[in-house]
This record gives sequence, C-alpha cells and structure tokens, in this order.
Amino acid sequence: MQDALSLEAIKEQLGELPVYLYKEIDSTNNEAKRLIARGEDGMALIVAEGQTAGRGRQGKSFYSPEQTGIYMTLSLPTDLAIPDAVAVTTSAAVAVFSAIREQTGIETEIKWVNDLYLDGKKVCGILTEAISDPETATIRHMIIGVGLNVHTVAFPDNLQGIATSLSPKGVSRNRMIAAIVDALVDTLRADRAEVLALYRRHSMVLGREITYQQNGEVFFARALDIDENGGLLVKHADGSRTTLQSGEISLRVQK
Repeated sequence: MQDALSLEAIKEQLGELPVYLYKEIDSTNNEAKRLIARGEDGMALIVAEGQTAGRGRQGKSFYSPEQTGIYMTLSLPTDLAIPDAVAVTTSAAVAVFSAIREQTGIETEIKWVNDLYLDGKKVCGILTEAISDPETATIRHMIIGVGLNVHTVAFPDNLQGIATSLSPKGVSRNRMIAAIVDALVDTLRADRAEVLALYRRHSMVLGREITYQQNGEVFFARALDIDENGGLLVKHADGSRTTLQSGEISLRVQK
C-alpha cells in the first residue's frame, strides 16, 4: 500500500507521546473518550486508516475511506475555563492550516468555525469536544479531531463538487500527522492575538455575504470580523450586528 500509516514512523517523530493506530475504528474522537473513561487521561494521539462513523460538527458524518486520508484525534488534559473552549477551536484550524502549508506548500482557506477549504471545496474538517468538570467549571480534556482528505479521489455522489483532496506529491501521511500534532501543541501555546491574526488573514468568509440559522429562522448577513474569542461578528441589512459563537454558516452566491 502506498503511503501506509506506520506506528513506528509516527512515534519516531513524536517522541514519548502515546500513539494508538487502528486499521479501522468507528471514530477517533470516540476512541479518545473511551481511553479517558478507562483512566488513560494523559496526552495521547489516536489515528485510524479508516472510520466507519467519522463525525463532523452538528452530528454530520465525515467520509473516511481507508488508506487515503488522515483521521486523527489529539487528546489533551487541560484546566481551561469552560468559556475558553471556543478559542481552542479557532487555534486548531490555524494549526492544521500551518501544518498543511509547511508540509506541502499548499495554502488552504479557513471557513468559520473550523473547516479548511481548497479551491472552494472542503478538504478538512475539525471537531473539537470538551470533557468538563461541572464542580470546578473547568475542562478536564480537550479532544481535537482532524479529518483531512490527502489522497482521496473517489467521493460519494453527495460530496461531488463539494469535497476535494490535497493530493500532494512526495508528502507522507505519517509526516503530516506528526506536523499537525506539533502545530496543535505550538498554536495552543502561542500568543492568542497572533493566532487570530493568521485566522483572519486566511479566512474565506470575512467581507462576504452569508446565511445562518438560529432557532429555526434563517438570517442573511455580512461577515465582518472574528472577535478575540473566535466568534464571528456579522452585520444584517438593517444595520444591526451580532456575534455568532457557534453554529453553521453558508456563503451566499453573488448573482
């Protein structure tokens, strides 16, 4: 198999970090939660050649065919305050953007909150989940899942024209996985203002017309800025403004 994942090759680049590699699994995020539930609560990396129930935000599935993509989750013990979880999401998008650029020279675009696009098509989805401690109002673990189409060529009908792959030459998935882990650790420690500046610079939504839903109602607005917490500041036609902290947006096609 070309560009096969190798536990030894990944671990060689990541030192003492525990790495779990599976041929197939339901979801690397799910496995991270199972590891934590079993008491393995240190930093860990879970990687799979394929997923049978890959997940994205809002319960959407993520197409995860064997041997062509990167499906990985980094589990991080933290003591973050619960409101700070949103900042991890934007940092993760910047980290994966940076790793892709470093390894391939390809510059993707960031679609709020944390999808990466290439030539107008989705190439990567990121799902961050928090395990919190309600007694202390802190987050015990951040689970950062990354699904990246690397060599995938055949997409199902519902993803035709919507999804794409990096298709880099001479770049191994093992090296890309290690680069993403390094970038995640570095970005989460980096100056927040610098991370947000890069996020804004490579955003594909700022200055564009969007739609979003709240409480079953569809709203039309223009995306203006990303605030210090990663929220999306938008302006409606009547001049009113609001900041979206979560949810899904769509870019409006200009006619």
